[in-house]
Amino acid sequence: MIHWFRGRCRSCGDVLLSNELAGVCPPCRWGWPVFSDGEATQQLGQTRAGMLVFGLGFRLCQGSGTQEVIHRAKYGAFPETARSLGRWVAERWQPPPSKATLVPVPLHWRRRWKRGFNQAEAFAEGLSCVWDVHVDGDILRRTIHKTSLTANTRAERQKALGQVFDAPPQGAHRVILVDDVLTTGATARMCSEAMKLAGHEILGGVWMAMA
Repeated sequence: MIHWFRGRCRSCGDVLLSNELAGVCPPCRWGWPVFSDGEATQQLGQTRAGMLVFGLGFRLCQGSGTQEVIHRAKYGAFPETARSLGRWVAERWQPPPSKATLVPVPLHWRRRWKRGFNQAEAFAEGLSCVWDVHVDGDILRRTIHKTSLTANTRAERQKALGQVFDAPPQGAHRVILVDDVLTTGATARMCSEAMKLAGHEILGGVWMAMA
């Protein structure tokens, strides 16, 4: 079998072959603190986001290379990193219920224009390739442009996100929220609240990583 050269691992610098993921070689990836489906993961999801977990990649930890992976997925200018992570998560988790819709957490148009893509939408596209589940980026929208909330406390995030998301009236859907990182859960709860007000049923969520 021919293995095509794909550059070098962004963590260790070794040559990458065809089985790399997001620019990381398998040995480095095996060191990621990976989540799996089970009671402990579901309890974390319920505590953080108030919803079921349909997929969760890894915990962000210094020294594991995971923070660099997420940074590339968000700011690397190439959505394929997020898509590949979506395919990887979907292959490790059970498909969601039939007729579910993947709804990526939206970016404000100014930030999307600056980055050139929405990493949550690219991640959802990767999930969709494996699960064969529809992605709808029009169910939820971000109405207010905010600076990054990464360093904010839980209370500060909840206050800042209070009126940021909106779901335009349309037919009801069975929704699975998709985002890059589950931090305090404030974003997931605000998105869920907006979509519930519009008549959608929130089944749960999928995230690349948990901080």
